[in-house]
Amino acid sequence: QDELHRPAFPYKFKFKFDGCPNGCVCAMARSDFAVVGTWKDDIKIDQDAVKGYVGGEFAPNAGAHSGRDWGKFDIQKEVVDLCPSKCMKWDGSKLSIKTADCVRCMHCINTMPRALHIGDERGASILVGAKAPVVDGAQMGSLLVPFVSCEAPYDDVKEVIEKIWDWWMEEGKNR
Repeated sequence: QDELHRPAFPYKFKFKFDGCPNGCVCAMARSDFAVVGTWKDDIKIDQDAVKGYVGGEFAPNAGAHSGRDWGKFDIQKEVVDLCPSKCMKWDGSKLSIKTADCVRCMHCINTMPRALHIGDERGASILVGAKAPVVDGAQMGSLLVPFVSCEAPYDDVKEVIEKIWDWWMEEGKNR
């Protein structure tokens, strides 16, 4: 009975779940096993809304920085140039994203939420091995499964968990 409630692991094993790559719960950096919501297909672009942001019709960052004078919104400087994978292009009238190069950091979507939306093929990424030591700071886990469909009864995720637990019981270090 005790084995069912508390498996005999060498040390604790933490799970964290984030609904999207924004990482509000810090799952990627503070757990042994992180499940992070993501998508597989193209980011949806509403070109009229993109022009609305460029023209000043919509406040960037969903108005989070309103009340301060940041000047005119510059899509090239504030979105395209800050993309870590450099997968975006702005030609002055149209925004394009090369999905194959996108790392799904959510910066562009956070900056222009009316213009950009995640794709329809939704699932999760699985990361393992993160740690948050006090001196060094949080260290992100390694991406084990880039995309897995997450639908009840979640057998794909459970299968990965069981294999990791089998390994952890044998190889995990005490503290």
